[in-house]
Amino acid sequence: MAKPRAIQWLEKETGQSIPYVPDAQESEGRERHLSVRVDRTMAVALDAMAAERGVTVSQLVRELLAQAVTERQSTAGLDAQALIDRLAADVAEVRRRLAG
Repeated sequence: MAKPRAIQWLEKETGQSIPYVPDAQESEGRERHLSVRVDRTMAVALDAMAAERGVTVSQLVRELLAQAVTERQSTAGLDAQALIDRLAADVAEVRRRLAG
């Protein structure tokens, strides 16, 4: 985590380095701002998806990221057999949907 601006300013003014260790409790509850660049095609697609859901693009992207992280966390701990079983279930679901 970057040093707070006040500490950075003080370091600049004094020419000294000030040690900074963020408080764990302080950083847990704080939100972090991310900036993401996408090409025009992706931007148009995100705008359309957000409009369909009645949310802003920022809200949509937060939801999509949360889903991706949750899915990754749920599969990261699976052993090989569990992953095979999950893949087989996904393939069966695709076949069911394609069959109509």
